[in-house]
Amino acid sequence: MRFLSILSFLLVVQIVSAQSRFYKLYSGSGFDKGEDVLALPDSTFLVAGSSGSWEANAQGFLMKIDSVGAYVWSQAYGAQETEEIKRVFHRPGMGYYLAGMSNSWSNGNYDPMLIFTDLAGNQQWIKTYQNPAWERIHDGVQTKDTGFVLVGERQATLGAEADVFLMRLDKNGDTLWTKTLGTAGADRANSVIRVSDSLYVVGGEWYVADSSATKGFVMKINDQGVVQWFDTLGHLSGDFAVLDLTQTPFGVQFAGYHTVTSTNHDKFSGMLGLDGQIIAQTAPIDGPMASDDRTQQIAYLSIQDVCVFGIQTQNEGTYPDPYDLNIGYSDALFGYWLGWPSTMILNQSYDHLGNIRPTLDGGFIATGYNSVIVDGQNQLNGGSNVFVLKVNGNGSAYVQTDTVFTTQQLVGLSPIFEGSEVLMFPNPVEAVLHFGWSGSMPKLIEIQDAMGNLLQRETMTPSQTIDLGHWPQGVYFVRIDGKTYPVVKN
Repeated sequence: MRFLSILSFLLVVQIVSAQSRFYKLYSGSGFDKGEDVLALPDSTFLVAGSSGSWEANAQGFLMKIDSVGAYVWSQAYGAQETEEIKRVFHRPGMGYYLAGMSNSWSNGNYDPMLIFTDLAGNQQWIKTYQNPAWERIHDGVQTKDTGFVLVGERQATLGAEADVFLMRLDKNGDTLWTKTLGTAGADRANSVIRVSDSLYVVGGEWYVADSSATKGFVMKINDQGVVQWFDTLGHLSGDFAVLDLTQTPFGVQFAGYHTVTSTNHDKFSGMLGLDGQIIAQTAPIDGPMASDDRTQQIAYLSIQDVCVFGIQTQNEGTYPDPYDLNIGYSDALFGYWLGWPSTMILNQSYDHLGNIRPTLDGGFIATGYNSVIVDGQNQLNGGSNVFVLKVNGNGSAYVQTDTVFTTQQLVGLSPIFEGSEVLMFPNPVEAVLHFGWSGSMPKLIEIQDAMGNLLQRETMTPSQTIDLGHWPQGVYFVRIDGKTYPVVKN
């Protein structure tokens, strides 16, 4: 009986282990990109990114999958132009925040965007933060008070070189402060982590005039955006970039790449103390097989006491043109690549890694996208697939990826987002707001202010308009067919 009990226990362990490892593709009818993935306390996952499967232009999306990767639901967000969601955050018991950028409510440029949804992904509000030139959000982190620090790049004027852009928002999406830091060259922030209740570490790219090269940088800021220390990184000639950061028991580990030539990049990683001391930095030179490598994402796995690296790689041993992904482990102190066992994501086109996050079982989950695939496997419906890779915490990072078919569908193939077929123009609006939709059936139009107060409610036909000329400047929310769209009143 004891033998049978032990055998049953081992079988259960094996089944659970098998279920906690998967590689799946999700696709609609267009270009679908996974940018972030989040493990929820109930062992389900949220995947966020952008998708062309709802409309001609990309919309932001949020998709929920269960513990084995099966599709549960998805929602789309945005309006007539393009939205990109870069990061997703959980507010327990309340809903989810989605941070990214939008050009649906601007003069053709991108602006930062924050969306709040309920626990079913239904949009509660959306806010954009307008600037005359381009702004792009690349990463974000939640603050102790459920606000956010978002980082990226900003142009002071259209056509100018980008500067490092930082912004602090509260839980209602209101701006507490924004900061820009920059040089005469191109600068950008790619990553941010919170290292204490009120301190953050930011990494990215910084132009150094003395060397006429771009170097990686890491800096620490406080809750008011004041810089505590600033390090430039890159111990060899040529350009360097820091693409991602993670905190380990030894400090802050960084990862990115070193540019040898325009077609040859080497992995770049290392460690800094929380006081800004540079402990290690390494950019190993390629071996006998030429390889173009960029470490795109990194995450510390506390149970295994290792870091997981996601490396975008192009080498002579695989297909000659596209980039593949190699996902495996590095040590938690110096950032040295340990390699095998790892998972290779190989396709006859471009593979990109959006983010890696730790999971409750000591493993990790990653998301990204594969572009057009023609190898007879991994078939897709549109221009690119979202992929999700889940690995448990038993120390092996290997999952088979080359026999996976696209069977999971994004909700873009169903009519859930057909409300976006309603045209609302111009946006921003000075006075008269026009509407348009196919057919002649009337629709109920509701307009709310930023606090959710109902300002106007009427049933309209497509030929009718609303005069907002006497309304105060600001952002209002128009609800049509169960969907809410912001409109900016100038």
